[in-house]
Amino acid sequence: MPSRVSAGAKIPLPIETCWAKFRDLTRATDYVPGLTNTVITTEKKEGVGASRIVSHSRFGDMNETVTAWDDGVGMTIRLHNGDGPAKPFKEAEFRYEFRPSADTADACEIHTSLSYVLPGGAIGRLLDRLFLRRVFRKNIVDTAVCLAENYQTDQPIDPTRIKALRATALS
Repeated sequence: MPSRVSAGAKIPLPIETCWAKFRDLTRATDYVPGLTNTVITTEKKEGVGASRIVSHSRFGDMNETVTAWDDGVGMTIRLHNGDGPAKPFKEAEFRYEFRPSADTADACEIHTSLSYVLPGGAIGRLLDRLFLRRVFRKNIVDTAVCLAENYQTDQPIDPTRIKALRATALS
């Protein structure tokens, strides 16, 4: 059974505005903390089957391939390295989903989640419970709040602001 961590953040923009920005799969470098480069590796630039390589300052390169594209709502990407899983996972998927704001008509929320299975059976599950789940959750929160801030400002996120942005996460 996969583990799952999730987070959300409010964006004071309509979903349609956010979706127009989101369709650019190279934009992840501006809001995912630690990403230094994003390169589309397929002819498809969006939709199921589009793929990119993201370079992370601490973790190196990883492939991300779109496995679900819900136009105007969100997408699911498989995290992998070539034909194998991305480290440290046995399998992993990341979901981005825009939802209408419960508070304001012309605003929305971004919800991010990571579903994953770690290798190692019982030992992997124990490591997940002891500390990995908290590490993954922090990354998911950071991605949600940084995406929300980036979409509001159209500026790359200053890493020194991430701690303050975490306070804006939806609980």
